[in-house]
Amino acid sequence: MQRWFSLLTYRRIIAEWESDAERYRSLIHQLPREFHALTHDEQAAALLERPELTGQRRWDSFLAAIVEHVARLHDHPVPAWVDEPERFLDLPWVIATTRLAGLESVLFAPAAFIRHSVFPDPRDLDARGGEKHEWVP
Repeated sequence: MQRWFSLLTYRRIIAEWESDAERYRSLIHQLPREFHALTHDEQAAALLERPELTGQRRWDSFLAAIVEHVARLHDHPVPAWVDEPERFLDLPWVIATTRLAGLESVLFAPAAFIRHSVFPDPRDLDARGGEKHEWVP
């Protein structure tokens, strides 16, 4: 059974949605959950899609980081497009609503997020987001 999943959809969400909160929720929760629902072969095929840049560097970096993260979690090679220079931030982006969450974001960030200099709230990265393994800081 072919399930519907497309990185191009997430690129469109970044480009067209006005709410940063909705963008964040979509990338941090919906993308891993939908990816996790695919078979291993469907996941591998989905990772080959290269979404065009949106021109919003923070969100392009976030998309690359989450894709790299789920690829590693599910034992896939990391797609080459995540290494494009435009998908990295020069200055870290800590996405947190409190100082403590910001500190935890930096302390407990998975490698993909550190590489791209994007630091989501670590409490958002757990099995409820569709990840293969529970991730607890």
